[in-house]
Amino acid sequence: AICLGKALNQALEDKRSITRMGDASVPMDDALAMVAVDISGRGYTVLELPFSDNDMAGFPTDLIRHFLESFAIEAKLNLHAKILYGINDHHKAEALFKALGRALDTATRIDQRLSGELPTTKGLLED
Repeated sequence: AICLGKALNQALEDKRSITRMGDASVPMDDALAMVAVDISGRGYTVLELPFSDNDMAGFPTDLIRHFLESFAIEAKLNLHAKILYGINDHHKAEALFKALGRALDTATRIDQRLSGELPTTKGLLED
């Protein structure tokens, strides 16, 4: 999570012309997850991850929270993620990470209307 977050932050450089914000809802059989991101230069998370058990086929589900928190801090983005419902923890996790990928895809797209400008009214994206 640390390496991935740092890599994303470095890849976006000064963040000129990116859409900056993105969100996605992803169904996975019995589960539905929603993720919203803001590549604001400030790492912060709000997470609602109601897993039924802390063991998902030998993988501790509390590491998902830790991964997302570490990723958001290092990528310097706001990350809001919520699993709305689901029965199978594997489906919940899969929906969550697919929603994260789709939200990041939207937020990192180039917005031609910005013409090389930063996507902010403050003139900078940082702490």
